[in-house]
Amino acid sequence: MTDRPPTTMIVHLKGDATEPMLSEGKTALICHVCNDIGAWGKGFVLAISRRWKAPEEHYRQWFRSDKPKLGEVRAIKVTDNIIVVNMTGTP
Repeated sequence: MTDRPPTTMIVHLKGDATEPMLSEGKTALICHVCNDIGAWGKGFVLAISRRWKAPEEHYRQWFRSDKPKLGEVRAIKVTDNIIVVNMTGTP
């Protein structure tokens, strides 16, 4: 029989995902799926845009210049310890 690593419990939290609880010195990644058609304006991105302008601005510039492809990922640092990760999927 082999030793197994300790199991990790899944903890469900309720609250504002744009205000992650961070331990001192830690960084939070706020990962979400955005579409590949240049549309930003429904769902969780609305909360992101209310809190920070950079992720939406970055997405729109990305779409104008490169046309994001499925599966591409871009990380935008919005504070010293929070990074928003735009992951491209299909609508």
